[in-house]
Amino acid sequence: MASCEEDWWSEADDEALAAIDVDINQDLPQKSSPLSSNRYTLECDRILEREGTPLKRYRPNYLIVSDLASQNWCEQKLLYDFSVDVYLERVPAGEEVKVEEDLETKVAKGKGSDIHLARELEIQVPVEVPVETKEDRWAVKFLNIYTAVNGFFHNCRIAREVPVFGCPFDSGVFVYGILDELRYNPASHSLIISELKTRRSNHPPKKSHRDKDLYQVGLYRQLFDELVMNKVTKVMVKDHLGLDLSRPLSPGVAAHIQDVNMLPEEDPESLAIDLNLVLDRLFDQVQSLTRIESGQVEYVHQETKLPITVIQLDKDEAEIQRLFEESTSWWKGERGTTGVDIEDCWKCQFCTYYSWCEWREVMAQKTSKPWVKNCC
Repeated sequence: MASCEEDWWSEADDEALAAIDVDINQDLPQKSSPLSSNRYTLECDRILEREGTPLKRYRPNYLIVSDLASQNWCEQKLLYDFSVDVYLERVPAGEEVKVEEDLETKVAKGKGSDIHLARELEIQVPVEVPVETKEDRWAVKFLNIYTAVNGFFHNCRIAREVPVFGCPFDSGVFVYGILDELRYNPASHSLIISELKTRRSNHPPKKSHRDKDLYQVGLYRQLFDELVMNKVTKVMVKDHLGLDLSRPLSPGVAAHIQDVNMLPEEDPESLAIDLNLVLDRLFDQVQSLTRIESGQVEYVHQETKLPITVIQLDKDEAEIQRLFEESTSWWKGERGTTGVDIEDCWKCQFCTYYSWCEWREVMAQKTSKPWVKNCC
């Protein structure tokens, strides 16, 4: 059963983007990062102890921002989404269980994606660039950032679907995401970030939704600001993504680089067209901007396309850092898996994994009450 409260973020293809660079079902060394037994009480953590930390097993190269937003919603659900077998091991033999999204949820996601695409097409026409290598794929992502920023200096005021990346807060964890919209004011040389969320309900979102979405916007802001502040380096990109920065880019990508006027005017034919060039030009361009001044989340009704409400980003950098460090401590295997707090147990009623969720069982034992039914 899908929740009428649920909304969908714009990075609908993030899973596919991450899967380009790693097979999440690959065989991993046993106990690649041993977990401390006294920190982990759930059976799902025992499984992770055998198979490796979430970071090594599911995202060995980089996290995507929507991973962290999903985790903020419910970490236990995120784990089950990655490894449904962990959930199915709890189901009694002979019991029928459905773990796929229902039709209503799939339709809602499709409508949300359509609204995002329509917004993008209002200001830009996507260009298909043929790619041949891993370096090509990442070059195209980096070119999308360059094109967006370059547009601000050529009378464009809005950029949409802008990639951002880096290791926020010197965490050593590489993160990639696509922010919905950047607005540039040339008079004040200021930037505003805006995230679009579509909803089946025409009511404002609950606090839990707002907190998740504001955390997501705060991470986008941090990633972009660190690009502006020269905190992202070529070495960082090379090491985390496993890229050969000096490998020549394919003809299709090289042609696109020329089309977007990325090559310097002086003797462009003598330059090696590779990721070293792309990143150098990108960093120079981004660092000519300033840090993001403010952020917001815009909620729109899926059916009518009418605005519901706009929430301003109220979390400062210190709060985003605290939330990020708490999130990544799970990815690194420094703590066990947790689910929702008791005040948010209403979420469980609409979760695919409601029936045999380990977190619900543990919380029911702790509170001596049927989890969810007595608190919602």
